[in-house]
Amino acid sequence: MNFRSVYKHFYHLKIEKYISCNKQKSQGGIKTYKAGTEITGELSGEVVFAGNGIHNYYDIAITNDYYAFLDYYSDTLLQVRNKNDFSLYQIEPREKDTFSIAYPSFTKYDYANNKNRISIWDNDSHQLKRIDLDQTQTSPSVSAELISMTNFISGNICTNCCITSKELYAVSFNPGKPQVFFSSNKITGQYAVPGYPRITVPMPDDVLRKAYASDLVINEEKGVIVAALRFIDGINFYDLNCDMTASVSFADYYTIPVPDITNKYLDAEQSKKCFIDICSSDKYVFCLFDGSTNFTGNSVIYVFDWEGKQKAVLQADRNLRKIATEKSGEYLLALSPNGEGGRDIIKYNLKNKI
Repeated sequence: MNFRSVYKHFYHLKIEKYISCNKQKSQGGIKTYKAGTEITGELSGEVVFAGNGIHNYYDIAITNDYYAFLDYYSDTLLQVRNKNDFSLYQIEPREKDTFSIAYPSFTKYDYANNKNRISIWDNDSHQLKRIDLDQTQTSPSVSAELISMTNFISGNICTNCCITSKELYAVSFNPGKPQVFFSSNKITGQYAVPGYPRITVPMPDDVLRKAYASDLVINEEKGVIVAALRFIDGINFYDLNCDMTASVSFADYYTIPVPDITNKYLDAEQSKKCFIDICSSDKYVFCLFDGSTNFTGNSVIYVFDWEGKQKAVLQADRNLRKIATEKSGEYLLALSPNGEGGRDIIKYNLKNKI
C-alpha cells in the first residue's frame, strides 16, 4: 500500500473518538467537547519591535518587568529587554559556556520562577538554567544557576518543559513509542502519556510515533496540563497524574500527518501544521493554530478555560510562530516573520476579546 497516496486522497481521515456533534459529552469520566471554528474576534497587532533582517527570535519569556528572547542568528543568543521601552537590559553571547547548544528553549513552566526569573532548558548538557534578572550587573551579562536534569530525561531531547516541585513534563523530539508527552521523576522514572485520539488507519511506525507531538502548558495550582497537538487538530486536558480529563475536537474527522515519499518517515514539511504553540494566563489557555503546510495565511488563536470549555476564536492579522502572555492575560506577545528574513515582535491587546 502506498501510504502517501492514501493520505493525500484522504487528507482528513477518521480516527476513533467519542464526541457529541455540539455539546459536552462524557465517556469514561473524560469530558469531550466539539469546539466551534467561527471567528469571535479579530486581532490587530502593534509592531513593538522590528526584527528587520537582524533578529530572528524563536522563543519568548515574560517576567514582571522584562521580555526575554532567544535568537537563531545573533551572536547574543539570549536578549532581555525592558518592558517599557524595549531597551536592551541583558545579553548572553553565544560563544560562552552558559549555553552549550545552538537552540535551547525557555521552560513553559517552572515552579521556582517568580517575579523576574526565567528558566532555560539545554538539551545538550541536560541542564536547567535559572536566571534571576533582578541581579542587575554593571555590564549586561547573565549569571545562571545550573541544575543537572540527567536523572529525569535519560538522554531524551525534549521541548515544552514544565517543571513542578515533584515532576518534569516534556515533549520528546524522537519518542520510542506513540505519546503526547512524558512525565518523569527520580523515583518512578519516565511515563509516556498514550497517544489520543487513537489512530485506526495503517501508518508507518515512524509517523505513528511522532504523530502526537504536542505543545504543553501547565497550571500546577489547578492541577491541569494542556497538550495542543501539532499534526492532529485536537487538544487534550490532563491532571498532574497524566490521566486525561477532557478532549477537544474541531470536526467530525481529524487531520493526521503524512509520510514522506519512502512511506517510512513522517514528512513534517508536507503535513498540515495544526497547533504550533500554546501559552496560558491564570484564567485561560491560548492555542496557536496555523492550518497550512507551509506557514502561510493569518493565524487563529483558540482560547479555552482550564476545564476545556471554549471561550473565543481570535483571528490574527498576520502569520504568527510563537505566542506568550502573562498571568493577567491582558495581551499576547507574538513573533511574526517579516519580509527581511527576521521576525517582528507583535503585541495584541485582548481587552473585550474574550
